[in-house]
Amino acid sequence: MLQRPSELMPWQSGLQQNNQPHDESASEAKRKNYFGPSHFYCVETICAPCGVVIAWTKFDKAESPTNILQFLEDVYPTEESRPAYICID
Repeated sequence: MLQRPSELMPWQSGLQQNNQPHDESASEAKRKNYFGPSHFYCVETICAPCGVVIAWTKFDKAESPTNILQFLEDVYPTEESRPAYICID
C-alpha cells in the first residue's frame, strides 16, 4: 500500500508535528495533560555486518553528531572494543 505525504490512514491522527533542526533546542508544546506516552525523535541501532543488533538507543531531541558519538562511546568504551569501520546512514 502506498501512502502519499499528505494522505492520512484512518488510524493516524491529523496533527502535524514540525521537527526542529539538529542540535537546536525544541520549543515546549502546550499540553492538555501529561499522562500520554513520550514521543521520541528516532531510534538508533548498531548492527553487525550480518544484521544482528548489537545495541540500540532512543534520541528524544535530535539525531545529532554529538548524540551519535556519545552512543558509540557508551557501546564501545575502549579503543580495543571499537570496530575497524563504522557506517552511519
